[in-house]
Amino acid sequence: MVHEMTFPYKYIIDTSSMLSQKDNETHRRKVFRSQWEKIDELVRQQIIVTCSETASEVNDDSIKSWLENEHCTILPIDDEVQACVTRVVTQNPQLIDFKSCKSSGDAFLIATAMRYGLTVITEENKTSNKKIPYVCARMGVQCVNILELCDQEGWVF
Repeated sequence: MVHEMTFPYKYIIDTSSMLSQKDNETHRRKVFRSQWEKIDELVRQQIIVTCSETASEVNDDSIKSWLENEHCTILPIDDEVQACVTRVVTQNPQLIDFKSCKSSGDAFLIATAMRYGLTVITEENKTSNKKIPYVCARMGVQCVNILELCDQEGWVF
Protein backbone atom coordinates (compact mmCIF):
# COMPACT_ATOMS: atom_id res chain seq x y z
CA MET A 1 0.00 0.00 0.00
CA VAL A 2 1.38 3.39 -0.98
CA HIS A 3 0.97 6.22 1.51
CA GLU A 4 0.84 9.75 0.22
CA MET A 5 3.36 12.06 1.84
CA THR A 6 2.02 14.69 4.18
CA PHE A 7 3.39 18.20 4.09
CA PRO A 8 3.22 21.04 6.61
CA TYR A 9 2.22 23.41 3.77
CA LYS A 10 -1.01 25.32 4.31
CA TYR A 11 -0.60 28.58 2.38
CA ILE A 12 1.13 29.71 -0.81
CA ILE A 13 2.16 33.37 -0.97
CA ASP A 14 1.97 35.60 -4.04
CA THR A 15 4.45 38.32 -4.97
CA SER A 16 1.92 41.07 -4.13
CA SER A 17 1.73 39.90 -0.51
CA MET A 18 5.51 39.54 -0.24
CA LEU A 19 5.97 43.08 -1.58
CA SER A 20 3.40 44.50 0.84
CA GLN A 21 6.02 44.42 3.63
CA LYS A 22 8.13 47.09 1.91
CA ASP A 23 8.38 50.57 3.44
CA ASN A 24 6.07 52.21 0.91
CA GLU A 25 3.41 49.47 0.94
CA THR A 26 0.18 48.67 2.81
CA HIS A 27 1.59 46.17 5.32
CA ARG A 28 4.97 47.86 5.80
CA ARG A 29 7.17 45.83 8.11
CA LYS A 30 8.29 48.82 10.19
CA VAL A 31 4.65 49.41 11.26
CA PHE A 32 3.34 45.82 11.24
CA ARG A 33 6.43 44.26 12.81
CA SER A 34 4.69 41.65 15.00
CA GLN A 35 2.44 40.61 12.10
CA TRP A 36 5.50 39.97 9.92
CA GLU A 37 7.25 38.12 12.75
CA LYS A 38 4.30 35.70 12.78
CA ILE A 39 4.37 35.39 8.98
CA ASP A 40 8.15 34.84 9.08
CA GLU A 41 7.62 32.02 11.58
CA LEU A 42 5.04 30.34 9.31
CA VAL A 43 7.50 30.62 6.42
CA ARG A 44 10.28 29.02 8.50
CA GLN A 45 7.88 26.23 9.53
CA GLN A 46 7.00 25.58 5.85
CA ILE A 47 3.36 26.46 6.55
CA ILE A 48 3.67 29.37 4.10
CA VAL A 49 5.50 28.45 0.88
CA THR A 50 5.69 29.77 -2.66
CA CYS A 51 6.29 28.23 -6.07
CA SER A 52 9.27 28.51 -8.39
CA GLU A 53 7.44 30.69 -10.94
CA THR A 54 6.40 33.19 -8.26
CA ALA A 55 9.87 33.26 -6.68
CA SER A 56 11.46 33.86 -10.09
CA GLU A 57 9.23 36.86 -10.80
CA VAL A 58 10.42 38.64 -7.64
CA ASN A 59 12.82 41.32 -8.85
CA ASP A 60 13.20 43.19 -5.56
CA ASP A 61 16.49 42.49 -3.77
CA SER A 62 15.05 42.97 -0.27
CA ILE A 63 12.25 40.47 -0.95
CA LYS A 64 14.71 38.00 -2.53
CA SER A 65 16.80 38.32 0.65
CA TRP A 66 13.69 37.82 2.78
CA LEU A 67 12.86 34.57 0.94
CA GLU A 68 16.43 33.36 1.40
CA ASN A 69 16.86 34.50 5.02
CA GLU A 70 13.57 32.90 6.13
CA HIS A 71 14.43 29.71 4.19
CA CYS A 72 11.15 29.88 2.28
CA THR A 73 10.24 26.57 0.69
CA ILE A 74 9.91 27.03 -3.05
CA LEU A 75 7.82 24.26 -4.56
CA PRO A 76 8.93 23.04 -7.97
CA ILE A 77 6.75 22.63 -11.03
CA ASP A 78 5.97 18.94 -11.54
CA ASP A 79 3.67 17.06 -13.92
CA GLU A 80 0.66 17.45 -11.60
CA VAL A 81 1.22 21.20 -11.34
CA GLN A 82 1.58 21.39 -15.14
CA ALA A 83 -1.74 19.55 -15.56
CA CYS A 84 -3.38 22.01 -13.15
CA VAL A 85 -1.85 24.96 -15.06
CA THR A 86 -3.47 23.64 -18.23
CA ARG A 87 -6.86 23.51 -16.45
CA VAL A 88 -6.41 27.00 -15.00
CA VAL A 89 -5.49 28.71 -18.28
CA THR A 90 -7.99 26.72 -20.36
CA GLN A 91 -10.84 27.72 -18.04
CA ASN A 92 -9.48 31.26 -17.44
CA PRO A 93 -7.69 32.45 -20.59
CA GLN A 94 -8.10 36.07 -19.41
CA LEU A 95 -5.44 35.36 -16.75
CA ILE A 96 -2.65 35.55 -19.33
CA ASP A 97 -2.07 38.71 -21.35
CA PHE A 98 -0.11 37.54 -24.36
CA LYS A 99 0.21 41.10 -25.73
CA SER A 100 2.22 42.30 -22.73
CA CYS A 101 4.24 39.06 -22.49
CA LYS A 102 3.38 39.11 -18.80
CA SER A 103 4.60 36.16 -16.74
CA SER A 104 2.11 33.37 -16.27
CA GLY A 105 3.27 33.08 -12.66
CA ASP A 106 -0.31 33.55 -11.43
CA ALA A 107 -1.45 30.38 -13.21
CA PHE A 108 1.44 28.42 -11.66
CA LEU A 109 0.67 29.84 -8.21
CA ILE A 110 -2.97 28.77 -8.46
CA ALA A 111 -2.03 25.41 -9.99
CA THR A 112 0.44 24.71 -7.17
CA ALA A 113 -2.27 25.60 -4.65
CA MET A 114 -4.57 23.11 -6.40
CA ARG A 115 -1.87 20.41 -6.42
CA TYR A 116 -1.17 20.67 -2.67
CA GLY A 117 -4.58 21.84 -1.40
CA LEU A 118 -3.20 25.22 -0.30
CA THR A 119 -4.81 28.57 0.42
CA VAL A 120 -3.44 31.39 -1.74
CA ILE A 121 -2.30 34.60 -0.01
CA THR A 122 -2.50 37.62 -2.33
CA GLU A 123 -3.24 41.32 -2.14
CA GLU A 124 -4.76 41.38 -5.62
CA ASN A 125 -8.17 42.89 -6.38
CA LYS A 126 -10.98 40.44 -5.63
CA THR A 127 -13.37 41.66 -8.33
CA SER A 128 -11.28 41.71 -11.52
CA ASN A 129 -11.65 38.54 -13.60
CA LYS A 130 -7.96 38.86 -14.57
CA LYS A 131 -6.74 38.57 -10.97
CA ILE A 132 -5.85 35.66 -8.70
CA PRO A 133 -8.82 35.85 -6.24
CA TYR A 134 -11.39 35.67 -9.05
CA VAL A 135 -9.68 32.71 -10.71
CA CYS A 136 -9.19 30.95 -7.37
CA ALA A 137 -12.93 31.25 -6.67
CA ARG A 138 -13.71 29.77 -10.10
CA MET A 139 -11.26 26.90 -9.52
CA GLY A 140 -12.43 26.14 -5.97
CA VAL A 141 -9.19 27.33 -4.35
CA GLN A 142 -9.36 29.26 -1.08
CA CYS A 143 -7.79 32.72 -1.33
CA VAL A 144 -7.08 35.30 1.40
CA ASN A 145 -5.23 38.57 1.77
CA ILE A 146 -2.88 39.27 4.67
CA LEU A 147 -5.64 40.72 6.88
CA GLU A 148 -7.77 37.62 6.25
CA LEU A 149 -4.73 35.42 6.98
CA CYS A 150 -4.43 37.14 10.37
CA ASP A 151 -8.15 36.49 11.03
CA GLN A 152 -7.87 32.85 9.91
CA GLU A 153 -4.84 32.25 12.15
CA GLY A 154 -6.51 34.01 15.10
CA TRP A 155 -3.78 36.62 15.43
CA VAL A 156 -4.52 39.70 17.52
CA PHE A 157 -2.15 42.68 17.63
